[in-house]
Amino acid sequence: MDVNGKRVLITGASRGIGEAIARKFAGAGATIIACARSKPEIEALANELDGAAVPFDAADTAQVDGFIDRVEAEHGPIDVLINNAGIETQKLIEDTSPEEIERAIRVNLITPELLTVQMVPKMIERGSGHLVYTSSVAATAGQPGLSVYCSTKGGLTRFAESVRIELSHTDVGVTILHLGPIATDMWGRLDENPAMKKGVDRATKFGLMAVAPVKQVAEETLVAVQKNRREVRLPKRMAAAMAMNGAGTRSYEAVYRGIDPRAEHGK
Repeated sequence: MDVNGKRVLITGASRGIGEAIARKFAGAGATIIACARSKPEIEALANELDGAAVPFDAADTAQVDGFIDRVEAEHGPIDVLINNAGIETQKLIEDTSPEEIERAIRVNLITPELLTVQMVPKMIERGSGHLVYTSSVAATAGQPGLSVYCSTKGGLTRFAESVRIELSHTDVGVTILHLGPIATDMWGRLDENPAMKKGVDRATKFGLMAVAPVKQVAEETLVAVQKNRREVRLPKRMAAAMAMNGAGTRSYEAVYRGIDPRAEHGK
């Protein structure tokens, strides 16, 4: 997809990966619709990029309900939806409250699913569109202190892979960002997590872990949308584990090759 002149909605756009993606897509000519809870930050970003700012709390079910309809009514059809909003949990499971569990699952998994439900029929009707999901290396393996976070990202990856198969005979693309350590505030917090610290130091010492710059994530996300690539894996040093994690889905995609799941459901 040529993103020049296209509308790109990004959740979690106020900082880090979301902000970097917004800047990169705007530089390629896209109109950015920046969404996040932090109204001053997204308004400043939107003003700088000549885009739009839409305050959005991914944990608020009232805001999520009908969100895509409201945005399109005010700003026009969305061509690219980037589900980037996310929160991490960094506690041993017995120290994690029910509220923290429910919030993480809602922000990281349920809301991207609901926004996809709202978005897909519109993109199919228009005959064009692209969905992006910010997942994690945490989707590939359990990690101490990140049990809830891992469960949400594992679920998000499987969801996005399934949606890709469902949409394989349409003109709607799906890209999953499988990201390990990225130079953002979130990684800074995770790196100091006492449940993970020694393991992270050991993996780094053995050359199994690296930290990728956030600009690289933005650059590769743009290219993935432009070229309809199924996945972005960063840092490259950790890409093999992410690739192995997707082997099962690729085998199912081979089984379904030539079969249109939507047609089988009467669509």
